[in-house]
Amino acid sequence: MTARSDGDFLVIARTEALIASLGEAEALLPARAEAGADMILIHSKRTNPSEIESFSRAWTGAVPLVIVPNAYPDIESKRVKTLGNVSMMISGNYGIRAAANAMQETSRRIIADGGVQKVYTGYSAGG
Repeated sequence: MTARSDGDFLVIARTEALIASLGEAEALLPARAEAGADMILIHSKRTNPSEIESFSRAWTGAVPLVIVPNAYPDIESKRVKTLGNVSMMISGNYGIRAAANAMQETSRRIIADGGVQKVYTGYSAGG
């Protein structure tokens, strides 16, 4: 893309055809039309990776793929690597989920203990 002035800038185009249940052929069309994108993000709402794996096998473009395995969390990076054209796997909200769970558990403990005395241990003074 000629408008890019920073070499660290990355354009990821996303197609929603599989999410919208339009099928693989429809998903391949907009993905191929994404001129100038560095990567194509393909997303599926199925609870297994079969649709993504099929799309990956059908993808003949030179641009690598990105997946977000939230709906099919059992897929491992080793299996993704065997596809050959998936260059990125985004697992972005798992840290947030873990932090939210820890905050909820800490709040429950404060309520159960009637104060912060037991959860305060380990925190720096003033923090």
